[in-house]
Amino acid sequence: MNEADWSAPSGYVVEKTNLGSLPIEKLSKEESNSQRVILQLHGGAYVMPLINSYRDIAIKYSQANEDCDVVTIDYRVAPKDIYPAALEDAVAAYKWLMEQGYSNENIIITGDSAGGGLALATTLYLRDNEVPLPKAVIVMSPWANLENTSPSRTDNYDKDPCLGQGLQGIALQISNPDYVGEHDIKDPYISPVYGDYKDFPPLLVQVGTHEILYDDAIDVAKKAEAAGVKVQETTYNGMFHVFQMAWQIVPEGKKAWNEVQTFIKDVYAGQ
Repeated sequence: MNEADWSAPSGYVVEKTNLGSLPIEKLSKEESNSQRVILQLHGGAYVMPLINSYRDIAIKYSQANEDCDVVTIDYRVAPKDIYPAALEDAVAAYKWLMEQGYSNENIIITGDSAGGGLALATTLYLRDNEVPLPKAVIVMSPWANLENTSPSRTDNYDKDPCLGQGLQGIALQISNPDYVGEHDIKDPYISPVYGDYKDFPPLLVQVGTHEILYDDAIDVAKKAEAAGVKVQETTYNGMFHVFQMAWQIVPEGKKAWNEVQTFIKDVYAGQ
């Protein structure tokens, strides 16, 4: 995908580096010395690379978390790199953040769509391998069940303008994911809806009622809540897949970002 060069707006700087072959971009406020950081895992059905939309979203996350740093990684994607490539990159980036001096208590992992599923899978992996967990996890419209067997896949097919009608491009990957390869599609690190959420950090889940991935979000929220996790699940009536990206034109998008800010504030306040 060819995109125009992206420049950080006034008041922000972007530092680019590589962790081995993994490209990393850190967005910061100028002259900032923030102790907080968000690790953003972008969406794109595990087949799309990092695009400029997520550089814009990094600014929204920074603003929602007291002008914190935001690290976005361009993790490996299918069909060239199947599972566990993306998971390995996300875990490596998280560990790298701690090596850079960020406390796990000041790291929040976020993601949307496939990135939302990856955020969940990454946190499950960290817990299972006794790595200190992040302060919280925020997922928007997470793709958490790659089996694609939930009722909302068909119930919302005609309602979801992004992943429903047409089933072309990314939507096709939702129905037949290359990322899985020959691995067990019910592996919680692939389909985190099958995960055990015991001891999971505070979790914010946002989803629209018109998404084919609606059930993914709801099922994860219910499972985490049943495991004793502090879960804030918000359903936005009539909203489409990752509507938060349209915050400039959709009132619900602006409301969702306000909720993200409040959630982060409450998490740090211990509420």
